[in-house]
Amino acid sequence: MRWLSTLIVALVLATTAAPAAARPPNARSGPPPEPTTEKEKIEASIKAWSGGDWTRVRALLEPLVQGDRDLAEPVHHETALRYLADATLQDQTLDENIRRELATAYVERLLAGSPDWRPPVETHSREFYSLYNSLREQRDRARAQKCMGEFNSCQADLQENQAKHARLLAEHAALKKAFGEQEVEVVEKVARNRAVALIPFGVGQFYNGRKALGITFLTSEIVFGGVGLGLLIARTFNCSRQSGFKPGSLSCNGTAPGKPVVRQRNAEQAMGLFFLGTVALDVLIAQITFRPYLTVKSTRVRRSVLEAGADENRENREQKGPRGDTPARRSRLESRDILRVTPGPAYIPGGGGLSVLLRF
Repeated sequence: MRWLSTLIVALVLATTAAPAAARPPNARSGPPPEPTTEKEKIEASIKAWSGGDWTRVRALLEPLVQGDRDLAEPVHHETALRYLADATLQDQTLDENIRRELATAYVERLLAGSPDWRPPVETHSREFYSLYNSLREQRDRARAQKCMGEFNSCQADLQENQAKHARLLAEHAALKKAFGEQEVEVVEKVARNRAVALIPFGVGQFYNGRKALGITFLTSEIVFGGVGLGLLIARTFNCSRQSGFKPGSLSCNGTAPGKPVVRQRNAEQAMGLFFLGTVALDVLIAQITFRPYLTVKSTRVRRSVLEAGADENRENREQKGPRGDTPARRSRLESRDILRVTPGPAYIPGGGGLSVLLRF
């Protein structure tokens, strides 16, 4: 039996030494190296999430997004928050309220970054989709309430503006009525011809409406002109060629030999100068005091009546059209005095003649 016990001991030693001999002498045992970059941590967290290691997922991703920190790549940021929210909801080591509060904060950050964000279909747990749907419904309800509040505010503003508009229309109608009932002064004027004021003998003064001044100039010019013309005629009859008149001489040798006519000539010249000076002064004063327009009539009418007449005239012109229109009657303001020079008959003692008539 001794050989049997020796055989059993040898078999036991052989079975225990075989695994040790099969192991490589330089092999190192231990956990894999920890990820360092964001991408490596996200890939490691997805691998841990696939294996159901929720604590490992949280340990890798929470330092990346804590303090509202955003990752450099938007895709990595969305992936980290999404897997972190799902792992937090399924981590049974945390209290249920804490899990839901943390996961809600992560999903809210995703929705805040993009209001239209939606998670991929059939990727995460049922709890994650249920949380997303409830948060989406809350946001949509809040948005609908906000829109409804803005709509109600706009409706209130619209009603207020409509009431204000109606009040302004009523005030405008009252003001328009009062404006139409207001009396205005209508002055009819005629444009006057300046050429008429060039006519002497007081015509320009009479044309300007200054009768006293016109009578003064008319009398003065008639007196000076008549006296001068009378002296000239008298000298002509008293000193003629038959009476011994010599051209360029200031004396006549005739019926009154040696009688000087210097005084008579001086008187004629003085009257002529007075006459010409009076005529020039008459024309000058008439031009200086000339009034381009003359008020013919001044009345007071209601503005509504005046505007109604203007509208009626405008409608009549539009209905007649461009062809076949009768010339519109010109107003007194548009009319002008026209000086007309026409020939006429003249009757003088011993026969007839031709005269010139001035009409304006």
